[in-house]
Amino acid sequence: MRRPFHVVNRRKKDFDIVEIDLDDVLFVGSYNGEKYLQTPEGAFYYIKSPEEQERFFEMQGFIKLDRCFMAQESKIEFYDEEMHHVFFEPEPISRNAFRAPVSRAHYHAVKQIRRGKSLESTSKEWTAIHRRDLATE
Repeated sequence: MRRPFHVVNRRKKDFDIVEIDLDDVLFVGSYNGEKYLQTPEGAFYYIKSPEEQERFFEMQGFIKLDRCFMAQESKIEFYDEEMHHVFFEPEPISRNAFRAPVSRAHYHAVKQIRRGKSLESTSKEWTAIHRRDLATE
């Protein structure tokens, strides 16, 4: 039975996120305080650094929204260009809708996303009603 596990294959100046089969792991060791999995093909490390985590999530369909935010692109329902947020439910959205901020540096990845019922006026009405709620968070 295959037991896939995502790990880091590090080289001197770069790294790749790869999938190994846990059945191929000979032992788990530690080097300079960092755990690794030894296979016949070599040593692989746990996904640890922010750069490694970001690359792993990009491979899984996430996109970067801001310095500290990534979102699963297929779950984003729309981008509000006035508030610079993505929302995860179709318009009109509820008061407690999940949302994430989008920086100007990354808005190009989401600026065209509009799924479901997309009425520009609905978005503007929601923005006017809820702008105060967002400002107090």
